[in-house]
Amino acid sequence: MRFYPWGSRRLLDCGDYQSTVAHLNGPNGIPKHQRTVDQILPELLPALPYEKQVRNFQPVLFCHDQEPLNFDLYQDSDPGMAEFFNSQSHDPTFPHPDFNLRNTIVWSWQKAWTLLHSEVNSAELVKYENTGRYVGAYWWSHGMIARDWYRYAENDRSFCYTDPNKLFLVYARDFTGTRVYRKEFLSKLADIEHSCQIGSIGSHSVTSNSSAVYCSDDFNATGISVVLETLFDDVRIHLTEKILRPIACGHPFILAAGPGSLALLRRYGFETFSPWINESYDDITDSALRMEAIINEMKRLANLSRQQQHWILESCRAVAQRNKKRFFHNDFFNHIVKELIDNVGLAWEKHQGQLSPDFYWQTLRWRRKNKPEYFTPERRDDHRLLLPLVRQLRRST
Repeated sequence: MRFYPWGSRRLLDCGDYQSTVAHLNGPNGIPKHQRTVDQILPELLPALPYEKQVRNFQPVLFCHDQEPLNFDLYQDSDPGMAEFFNSQSHDPTFPHPDFNLRNTIVWSWQKAWTLLHSEVNSAELVKYENTGRYVGAYWWSHGMIARDWYRYAENDRSFCYTDPNKLFLVYARDFTGTRVYRKEFLSKLADIEHSCQIGSIGSHSVTSNSSAVYCSDDFNATGISVVLETLFDDVRIHLTEKILRPIACGHPFILAAGPGSLALLRRYGFETFSPWINESYDDITDSALRMEAIINEMKRLANLSRQQQHWILESCRAVAQRNKKRFFHNDFFNHIVKELIDNVGLAWEKHQGQLSPDFYWQTLRWRRKNKPEYFTPERRDDHRLLLPLVRQLRRST
């Protein structure tokens, strides 16, 4: 399961690649011997349509790895779910209360889904796992995305690192949701505004695709990127393409993100810029104090002499070039791929595609009470086919 368009959080934009009949003989079709029903009750296979074989019984990997997790957003009581509920009111797969992300396939017999995500120290993941319906698997999806988006930076000869016009480059495209902290951050830069380039120096219009591009002129004209990540007022770490853009462009950076974010970058083999830049802010858990520490360090750097700034930038640029080389090296690519494979594998070991008829029965009971017209003769026949499997699973559990 994945959201499309990329970056969307609407359940209406959530779909899958493998359940439609068109995929049966296509590259995403699941061969007969790999369908769960064939391994458990093969006599059901000829009688059940392909779509039911897949959507009802196959293990599910739900890819929520681009945006931060938000458990409450998908609870049935949240206004954000109204659009999805209303759009499905005519449909036999009308959502069941409290299914959260599993409203996308209410007929799934899987006890747990693998929830693919890209955040560390996540209380939101704990909420999901505490339901017993999900097992989390982490990988840094934005590392893979950014390697594609910024691939031209590897050989871009327009980069030239000279004395900058402004010391700091600060992008702040969006101020909504978790990014609202950026308004306060920018308001605190008044004393050093002359040292800051806010936004691109060019006449580029800001669009939803702005995250996927870079402007070499911005990096040539500035000394240090101040990266304002998606999550800041949170103990979670959710690093995105925002931090990887300066890395891909060989630019030193200061990172406004969750505590421990610089340490996480170092785990991926990147270097940071201590002692030239005071990075003690990364250890501060209180977001207000962490912001203050970042602003204070920016002010310190801005108030140094040009000669001192030049020496610091030369030292930091050497580190930044090593980071750029690391970003485009196959070792980084392989690190991310291995992380994905290993962590999905660990999640699988925890739930191993175990089946349960519980959700199935809950949904049927809801239908009988709220939508008796759902039970057409054809659907009654479908449900009778599944009764042997229900009995078998109940005996085994």
